[in-house]
Amino acid sequence: MRLLPIAIVLTALTAAAFAEEKRKPKAPPPPGVRWEADFKAGMARAAREGRPMFFAVNALETESANQWLANTGYRSKAWGDATRGYVSFVCNPGSHGQGPGACTRYPGHTCAGHIAALGWFLKRFGQDLISPQHVIIEPDGVVAFRKEYYTRVVGPSLLENWLSKLAPSIAYARAGVGREQRMKALGDAPLEEVDALAEQWLDGEDGLAAAAITNVLDDCFDAARRIYLIRGLRHASHFQVPVLMMAAEERVMYPAEEKKETLAWLATLFGADRDAGVWGATRALVRLEDKKARDDVMRVWGGVDAKAKAPGIDDLPEDERARAFEALILAKDERGRRSNPPQSWSEGHGAQIRRAWRLSGRTTPSGVALKDALDGGVPRPLRQALLAATPEETRANRAGVLAALLHGRQQRVRIAAALALLKARVAEQGGLSQKTILEGIVDPLEGPETRQAAVAILGDDPGQSIDEWARALAAHRAGGAK
Repeated sequence: MRLLPIAIVLTALTAAAFAEEKRKPKAPPPPGVRWEADFKAGMARAAREGRPMFFAVNALETESANQWLANTGYRSKAWGDATRGYVSFVCNPGSHGQGPGACTRYPGHTCAGHIAALGWFLKRFGQDLISPQHVIIEPDGVVAFRKEYYTRVVGPSLLENWLSKLAPSIAYARAGVGREQRMKALGDAPLEEVDALAEQWLDGEDGLAAAAITNVLDDCFDAARRIYLIRGLRHASHFQVPVLMMAAEERVMYPAEEKKETLAWLATLFGADRDAGVWGATRALVRLEDKKARDDVMRVWGGVDAKAKAPGIDDLPEDERARAFEALILAKDERGRRSNPPQSWSEGHGAQIRRAWRLSGRTTPSGVALKDALDGGVPRPLRQALLAATPEETRANRAGVLAALLHGRQQRVRIAAALALLKARVAEQGGLSQKTILEGIVDPLEGPETRQAAVAILGDDPGQSIDEWARALAAHRAGGAK
């Protein structure tokens, strides 16, 4: 019977102790790098959360650089802040604990954790270990950065830049911490000062500068200031371009909703990184229904003045021109009608254009059937029809295609005929030989389409020497090629 009051007293004492414990301020976590206590769990977390991994090899405990890193660098707030978006492991073979799993050399770590990390590292990179060294690995296991020995290259700025490059959404989430005053100053600055302030910030050591400025942008509702902030981001380094692409994605995917912002983002992307600009421009072009708006996009892409009459397509490099025409075709823009791949274009870019025509639900630019093109004999539409011909069309017009191969007036027509015959797989039928096709295309060094046709027959690429090609062809014939 006396157990009940004792139980009540114990419960009351336990509750009081718990309440007292809650009132006590918890010890803050170490300001430095937060090492993963459990190696396997950390690896799983990196894959699950899409976080890059940071490996710090710190195995020679008496060497000066290893000592400075372990006792000063890794424990500093700057290193801690810069690695907070990572899953971090230190690699060391020693045992430093003074309690169950504790490690006195790396606060917050366990000795079992850094021993397991070292074992994995040696298995991955070999037993010939250099310490210190630092490695950044993407969540899927690809090595993004590796630096043996220690120089000032490795530090908070580099780690933040790589976070921006590999995990822009995490960089965005981290950028608002510790940068509140600078972000407020940028958000409150007179408009004429925004660009200079953004450039100064982006040219500095802050690897999360672009992510921080996009935080400012997301909290800004003034249309004019938003344009200035977007323009200021063009000063971002190539490391931080993925952050810009993430921030610009909504505008280039829904470009008609805020046209001025869309054009500002495209100009910024082109200013920061050419490939990023092409990425944004192609997506905007396909989704804009207004021809004038597409003209504006092409002016930004071509780098011409906003008042220029003609968008600057023709002066673009071949790969960009192919992507511009592809986007215009898919948008059903009339300029797509000019997208017949020029003779000098690679077969890959020509195929890119033809694929766009098919996806857009329209006929190829020439619109000429293979039979009609063979009868007409005009080189340009004939070549287009041969390149676009299906195997069935080639087989049905085999005699005409063979005549184009052997007697075509232009080399590009003969090449197109050779490719059509190879695609139709008629080389073993009716006496048409691979040797005949090779002789029809004459010079395998003339262009990429010729090379493609010849290599398809030879099974190997003899390289850039015409003598090597001559020997390869001679060997092919001597081997009794059909």
